[in-house]
Amino acid sequence: MIRTIFQYLPLSLLLLLLALSCEPKAEERCGQVILSSKFDFDDASLYGYSFDLGKYMQFPSETDPLPDIIVNQFRRIDGSVEPGFTSPSNTYGFSLAGTFDNPEGSLAFFNEQLGSADPSAAYTASTDTVALYQVWVLKTSTEHYAKIHVRKISAIGDASGKHIEVLIDYCYQPDGSPDFPEKLSDTFY
Repeated sequence: MIRTIFQYLPLSLLLLLLALSCEPKAEERCGQVILSSKFDFDDASLYGYSFDLGKYMQFPSETDPLPDIIVNQFRRIDGSVEPGFTSPSNTYGFSLAGTFDNPEGSLAFFNEQLGSADPSAAYTASTDTVALYQVWVLKTSTEHYAKIHVRKISAIGDASGKHIEVLIDYCYQPDGSPDFPEKLSDTFY
């Protein structure tokens, strides 16, 4: 009996080491963030969001990585400010997947119909046409995908002037797959 155990021990250890050395598939990351065009005068920068790191990042920055997405503000002739998205140092960027008149339609599309990104779609590094209830796909500089739902847009006035805040829902695929999960967690609604 003991001989049988020792006979299979090397094979068992080899299988265990093999299983431990395999990287698990990266899980999709979904959530909500508020992007702001507010300029930080102390360090001459603004903050964007890195989907890969799951945190806000300073832009411009002398360290890598740069944020995947920042929100800019564009002043119109009538004096209003409107949001736009930029993906710094990214040759790919954004592709508009859908525009909707209401949150129900945009969320249904975001959660149930936009199952994967189109790798051959036309992507642009920045856009000045961001509007409420749009759904965008971002192809990051590392060729990963995020789908983005524009939930709320606010123009905020303070002592430094107006800036834009955009609340987005997102689902990010850190493994580079264009396939998204079926639905964002209900905890975000």
